[in-house]
Amino acid sequence: MNTRRWIFAVALIAFGFVTGQLARAGDDTTSLEGKPAPDVTLKTLDGKDAKLSDQKGSVVLMDFWATWCPPCRKSLPHVQELSADKELAAKGLKVWAVNAHEEANKVTTFTKQNNYTFSIPMDAKGDTMKNYMVHGIPTTVIVGRDGNIRKVFVGYGDDSAEKVKKAVEEALAESAPGKTS
Repeated sequence: MNTRRWIFAVALIAFGFVTGQLARAGDDTTSLEGKPAPDVTLKTLDGKDAKLSDQKGSVVLMDFWATWCPPCRKSLPHVQELSADKELAAKGLKVWAVNAHEEANKVTTFTKQNNYTFSIPMDAKGDTMKNYMVHGIPTTVIVGRDGNIRKVFVGYGDDSAEKVKKAVEEALAESAPGKTS
């Protein structure tokens, strides 16, 4: 195991201990693929309501992250790139960077320093992470137009950006509920 993967594995285990969310076999976010996405309502960093069920007809990328997480820091520029892509937005992409267990002032400072403009629903209590069985971050969930989970990515590696973008494009290519292609 190379050093980077070893550090990532230790970080995932530590995150599980800190949050009390150690995974049982088969009990993680990837097991939700193909199933209805649990509905969530969170306040965003800028005080707006973010309710997943209000997004039916759109594709929602939910990226669970924290400022202290090195793989998250590596993935967030790609999340920003997807969020800022006007063509993807015109096709119906919504990007939610769901912050895990942090205080708003810390997240605000971090996002301003990095010029991030994506929507940041705050999961201060971790309820959304529990509903999505998130045991390690970053975890990226692609919710289709019909409200079902299309794809889940746990962690972030060299080819993650390409895989996530492909999954987003595939989800966007699907027709909205009640419409034909």
